[in-house]
Amino acid sequence: MVEGQNDCHVILALCAKFNVPQTFGIYECGSDDQAIRRMNALISQPNPPRVVGLVIDADKPDLSGRWAIIRGKLAHYAYDFPDSPTPDGTILDSANEETRVGFWLMPNNQDSGMLEDFCSEMISKSSVITVRECIELAKQKGCATFKEVHYSKAIVHTFLALQDEPGRPLGQAITAHTLQSHTATAQRFVNWLYRLFGMS
Repeated sequence: MVEGQNDCHVILALCAKFNVPQTFGIYECGSDDQAIRRMNALISQPNPPRVVGLVIDADKPDLSGRWAIIRGKLAHYAYDFPDSPTPDGTILDSANEETRVGFWLMPNNQDSGMLEDFCSEMISKSSVITVRECIELAKQKGCATFKEVHYSKAIVHTFLALQDEPGRPLGQAITAHTLQSHTATAQRFVNWLYRLFGMS
């Protein structure tokens, strides 16, 4: 389960790039809170699914706060949650619960952030430097009104606005090689999917 459309499209594009077997579905929940509620409902229903994964931003309020919220919402189940997310993606099994659960907190289970932080790693360092200079100039000229919490969004979408074709959505940008998907974090994410869903 994911928060929104961009998450769906990025994951689908990565699965295509890394030739991940389509043995699972992706469900857009509309918000982070709705995604957690949906996971809770799936686990507690009669005949629950064998595996449920949650991909969610770690920006509200931050990584540790988001993890505490997830642990709190699912505390009544018999999962043994670690104190912090596992860097390679958390996967939990329990003898008392039928469902294996998995968690990936964007961008990398270690830093506070969001999907765009994950995608910003797919931009070359030299391009990021240039885009930052563009953004700082725009701020000095008074034509940048985004909140600082959305700085990574500004970086990614400014970069995409300068490409051929300008303004591609994130998933399409991965498919078109505008965003270079073979990063260490993306590889860890794909490996987490393989482990979570038991794919060889």
